[in-house]
Amino acid sequence: MAAYKDQNTQLDQKIANLEIERNIQRIELKNQLLITYESVKPLNILKETLSEINHSPETKVNVAETALSLAGGYFSKKLIMGKSNSFFKKILGYGLQYGVTKLISKKVHSHY
Repeated sequence: MAAYKDQNTQLDQKIANLEIERNIQRIELKNQLLITYESVKPLNILKETLSEINHSPETKVNVAETALSLAGGYFSKKLIMGKSNSFFKKILGYGLQYGVTKLISKKVHSHY
């Protein structure tokens, strides 16, 4: 009978240890969930992206090149085509915008 008591005590102790371990894992999981939740918020993603841009000179140059190319293409389309209701002129304007954007991108990229 004493052997059964000993086994029951050991079993109760192992169950208690497993419950403690489960509670610790549950707390760790909740903490990790909160960290993950905070990291996927759009504002935090934007902050992280901007932080990476600020710390990488190569990225700054790429962003500047892209912005310059897009702005150049857009303004050339507006300058040459103006506001048009013609479908053909709109398509021609978008083609012009694309071409100027590519041209500026190549010129700017060749200087760096």
